[in-house]
Amino acid sequence: MAALQSLRQIVKSVKFSPRFERHAQHLKVISCDKGYIKCEMPVLEEHLNMKDGMHGGFTATLLDIVSTYAIATIPPARFGVSVNLNVSYIKAAQKGDNLTITSKVMKSGKTLAFANIEIKNQKDELIAFGQHTKFVANG
Repeated sequence: MAALQSLRQIVKSVKFSPRFERHAQHLKVISCDKGYIKCEMPVLEEHLNMKDGMHGGFTATLLDIVSTYAIATIPPARFGVSVNLNVSYIKAAQKGDNLTITSKVMKSGKTLAFANIEIKNQKDELIAFGQHTKFVANG
């Protein structure tokens, strides 16, 4: 429960950030546990590309942010920096879709953490999935 409250505070603070993370201001943490997180988010006009599908760069951003939050649920909480982010785009999300983004940490070691991520729409259709590797060493 403490991890969930901490992550909700972090996500809430993103809404007021002048930095890049503000693009995920509509993300809502639904549940989390050690090495796992589930979030929801609506697809809005600001997330669309010129073809009216969710922008691929925004899709990658969601994978990055949500997997980072999953990694941060493992004590000690470390956010680190990306080493590799692999994204597979399966289906375009549309304006009005309600997305569920889940991430599970596969391994978190002394210097590297590995997470898998999925984005699904309200029909439980896979939108995208990926793998994220982060350098998480302290100091």
